[in-house]
Amino acid sequence: MVNNTNAWGETLPLAEVLDFREGPGILARDFRGEGIPLIRLAGLKRGARLLKGCDYLDPKMVDAKWAKFRVGVGDVLLSTSASLGEVAVVDEEAAGAVPYTGIIRFRSANTRMAEEFVEFALRAPSFKLQIEAMGVGSVMRHFGPMHLRQMTINVPPVAQQIAISKILRALDDKIASTDRIFGSTHALGDACFIIAQKSAERRYTLAELAAEKTIIFGDGYRTKRSEHGQPGLPILRVAEVMDGRIEPEFTDFVADGYRLAMGGKVSQAGDVILTSKGTVGRVAAITAKHPSFVYSPQLCYFRVLSGSPLLSSFIYFWLRSSDFWQQAATRKSQTDMADYLSLTDIRELTIPVPTPKSYGQWRSALSHLLEQISACNEENMALEKLRDTLLPKLISGEIRVRDAEKVVEEVT
Repeated sequence: MVNNTNAWGETLPLAEVLDFREGPGILARDFRGEGIPLIRLAGLKRGARLLKGCDYLDPKMVDAKWAKFRVGVGDVLLSTSASLGEVAVVDEEAAGAVPYTGIIRFRSANTRMAEEFVEFALRAPSFKLQIEAMGVGSVMRHFGPMHLRQMTINVPPVAQQIAISKILRALDDKIASTDRIFGSTHALGDACFIIAQKSAERRYTLAELAAEKTIIFGDGYRTKRSEHGQPGLPILRVAEVMDGRIEPEFTDFVADGYRLAMGGKVSQAGDVILTSKGTVGRVAAITAKHPSFVYSPQLCYFRVLSGSPLLSSFIYFWLRSSDFWQQAATRKSQTDMADYLSLTDIRELTIPVPTPKSYGQWRSALSHLLEQISACNEENMALEKLRDTLLPKLISGEIRVRDAEKVVEEVT
């Protein structure tokens, strides 16, 4: 049995300090239009409501069959299927809900783990590495309670756990505040686009407006797993494109990255990304603060050239609009596995182009709003990097709590 002790704390078997339970396997036939929410993996994504994409269960069935699975405020949820290791804390809105299979609920099992520290213990890099090592499956990786019983977790003294949690929670609160600004700015931009398109002079197909190398699809590459000091360019995957931002993990690199860097399809600031296969319709914009990468085949990107009648901001908000969605729904191609938008599909879509006078009035506003959205993304990228840097150092005792407090005070 593992029980390593140092001056700062202990490394203990996870099951000694955490109580956990995986959500039940529930059949689609048991879903209802209303009732007790069933939390899905989509709710564990950063910035998402826990009840995003949830289904519902009959309250009487929950009482009879799944009452022991219901979660309470402060419980910590961990995804164990598909996107491994996503962590979320149950809030008042989600209290009483049932997590679906593939989601495990955690609570402190005893006084050795402070309740407020559970979330951060599960976010620690040392625990994430164990998740990656334990994940099984070639198509959809997953792990479960059996694997958790083989894992260890870092346990500082309780007083330090509470102090660490306070510091990291301040950063999380700042990230959440910026996310709210991010959301309201998007809503304003969407509303502005609706008004702007009403003054459209006519509609053009993208084929009419797009010059060569304006609408571009990513490629399939020979890849190799990332290693420390790995040369070459990382690959942006479709799963790493969220609503309005990218969350790159960059686990794979192009095997011949230097050649691609000189003449390949490398990201540029101003690119507007559209997920075009599998999960169709997520949109994000690339800024100068993002590292260089190449695009996977499931991603289409728009590169606005000088002299184009449209700006990146206009394309960005159009791709988010019902105008785009309605056209895409009727033009999507299909395979046995998933819907997708081909280059032909996209080039045949029509976009409303306002009169020059009207467009001049709106393009400044839309560009400013997209700049604000990008600024929110950049701020949160920096905050998340700071949080993820401080977390292992605080847990290991490499950095003192009071020194971390000073750093956090400067950014919050």
